[in-house]
Amino acid sequence: MSFAGIYGHFEDNTSIPCKRYTINPAPYGGCNRDTLQVFSIKVTELTGGLQWPLNVFGMVAFRDSLDHNRNVIFKRERANSQTLTNENPYLVLSGPVRGVVLGAPVVVEVLLNVRGTSEPDDKELSLVAADFGRFFNPQQDSCLISKSFTSRLSTLDFELGHIACSVEATISVKVISGPADGFHGEFTACTDALEREVILHNSSVEELHHVGDEIKLSRSVISVESSGKLMVSVKASDGSVTSMGTKEFKPAEKGITTGELSIADLCHLEISVAWSLFS
Repeated sequence: MSFAGIYGHFEDNTSIPCKRYTINPAPYGGCNRDTLQVFSIKVTELTGGLQWPLNVFGMVAFRDSLDHNRNVIFKRERANSQTLTNENPYLVLSGPVRGVVLGAPVVVEVLLNVRGTSEPDDKELSLVAADFGRFFNPQQDSCLISKSFTSRLSTLDFELGHIACSVEATISVKVISGPADGFHGEFTACTDALEREVILHNSSVEELHHVGDEIKLSRSVISVESSGKLMVSVKASDGSVTSMGTKEFKPAEKGITTGELSIADLCHLEISVAWSLFS
């Protein structure tokens, strides 16, 4: 049987959602899994006459053994390209849409372009299709991993984490009270296993949007060791005062954990974490 007959078409995005077993019990075989955490992707070592700033568009995705389809980490259309500078050469990540499972080979797929003054002037920034599988040992503890991929015009530096025996955490934030004209903020998450921050949203880079009282984060899905801790931190500012607060969560195999967080006199937030196993 063909790949398409089992998993769909090669260009398909994963059909497996986050929070898959938050409410409904996981089937037989559902369990904690070793997973891949993506902390950052940095564009470096420009060649071929490319100079900062760059207007970048395209896609970065991972494929794992759950369905072998694209789990998109970064995606921008040409009309909505991201401007990268020498001072800030990091892609603003929007995924994964669900946890990336290790144990079988994981493939990274990169199709990035630099926008020119017109489409014929666009240049290929990075083209990568590589197997991550050989870099991970399913028996090891959680650890940080750096990996670089060099294409014709640039190098991409990946800062990653191997999260051992983990559950999936999907984070959401609601505003209970705050300034009428909103606030600027940076939302991050980390675990006690690695203590390396995942940027959920940074309003100095990407405008902060609300859907009703819920803040629309750039990223919401991370992996947490089942025996560890999840810390969600918020740095908020009204333009003159900046304050920070952190809420700690104990991982669970299912269900939703909710906690409230007050950031000085700036805002009062409700943070929810939906937990799920993998299958």
